[in-house]
Amino acid sequence: MLKQHLALLVMPLERRAQLLNHLVGIEVDIMTASSCSEAAGLLRAVPAFHLVLTDLALPDGGWFDVLNLAADINPDLRVVVCARLADERLWSQILEAGAFDILVEPYQDAEVARIVCAASTAALQGELAAAG
Repeated sequence: MLKQHLALLVMPLERRAQLLNHLVGIEVDIMTASSCSEAAGLLRAVPAFHLVLTDLALPDGGWFDVLNLAADINPDLRVVVCARLADERLWSQILEAGAFDILVEPYQDAEVARIVCAASTAALQGELAAAG
């Protein structure tokens, strides 16, 4: 993956470490936010994001709020939802709402890398297609 990929991790501080450890080997720049409002500020200020990784629940909202925010700011942004547990109903709800994919704990290096790379590449291809 090229270093030009930029991701936003929207997750409370106390939950970030595990996922950040799995993102270390992936050539993507990561910025972090702890809430929907903080994510909104970063997404508006930094137009170069390709990917948003968001926790299910945030102090001021949740994954659906982040998904809608991302879609409003940049329709090419890909959103991946991160969950402690996920059943078929949650998985279906997330994908039907328009998220790119879901990562479920315990995170696995290969799965994190596969999803992050695919989502970032899809976002970049969407931007290129929109540009002409």
